[in-house]
Amino acid sequence: MKRRTYALGLAAATLTLAGMTASAQATTLNLKMAHQWPDDSSDYVVQTGKLFAKEVEQKSHGSIQIHIFPAESLVKALNTGEALRTGAVDLAIYPYIYSGGAIPQMNLILLPGLWKTAADVYRFRHSKPWQTLEKDAENYGFKTLCWIQISGGVASKPRPINLPSDLKGLKVRGAGRMMEAALQAAGASTVSMASSETYSAMQLGLLDGLWTSSGTFGSYRIYEVSKYYNSPQNYSIFYTIEPIAISMKTWRKLTPAQQKIMLEVGKSLEHQAYVGAKAADAQVADMFAKHGAKVHDMTLGEWKQWQALFRKVSFPMFRKSVPDGKQLLDESLAFYGDK
Repeated sequence: MKRRTYALGLAAATLTLAGMTASAQATTLNLKMAHQWPDDSSDYVVQTGKLFAKEVEQKSHGSIQIHIFPAESLVKALNTGEALRTGAVDLAIYPYIYSGGAIPQMNLILLPGLWKTAADVYRFRHSKPWQTLEKDAENYGFKTLCWIQISGGVASKPRPINLPSDLKGLKVRGAGRMMEAALQAAGASTVSMASSETYSAMQLGLLDGLWTSSGTFGSYRIYEVSKYYNSPQNYSIFYTIEPIAISMKTWRKLTPAQQKIMLEVGKSLEHQAYVGAKAADAQVADMFAKHGAKVHDMTLGEWKQWQALFRKVSFPMFRKSVPDGKQLLDESLAFYGDK
């Protein structure tokens, strides 16, 4: 009899524990975050995503678990916007320029000559034009939680590219169609290709120069096949953003308390990500120098010559081809006192 009572008690305890475990699992929100980069903790972008997931878990006392899927293992980079819109992906570290087809206004963030320094880019997150873009993104299907930005420079082989006049006769890869139009106007021929193809193209002489992000220069070792590098450490004609975004479908499922945690954690990491972006610019410039490339830091006077080219070609193109483009660009320039 005692043995039977003990067995019944043990069974009841087991069922209770199983019920508690099931209840805990039911109240835990498991979310998936995607991004396109290798799982490299030395990459400030990847590290920001990991810190975000860790701190959200801590602040939610484990009730929100974010599982990270790097290197396009969950969704292809160019399909991320649609995956966020449909809720197939909960969160992503997402280069917003990829959404430029679905949200034409988002092409503003890759408009050359809009921003001159990394600090300008960082300030933009509090501007009226950005608030407009953020509403457009939310209407499409995703919301910004943490601002992450990147800088871009230009590497070349036959000669340095420091001024628009250096472009004549060169085959170059630009950053977006509005930059390409300006480069062509300055006498260059432009080539469109994936980042993964640029190393061999530079090596074989199929490409004389290319604009891309600091991180991409490092990841694809472009410093091994370049003789000159115009670094964005002080000024640059090319910046863009790749924030942590959340699907609006997922966002609406969160409680107000959970939404508050997400926003607070994201905001708390923005300055650290900004410092990381600046450090990456310096690290990549050092890589070029160590491999024998001549590194040049763009001056303000040089930047102004580049912007004059973009004002002539790229700015009118944006105003004309993008819905509300004139208002967006005029408000952006006014935000920096540049009318």
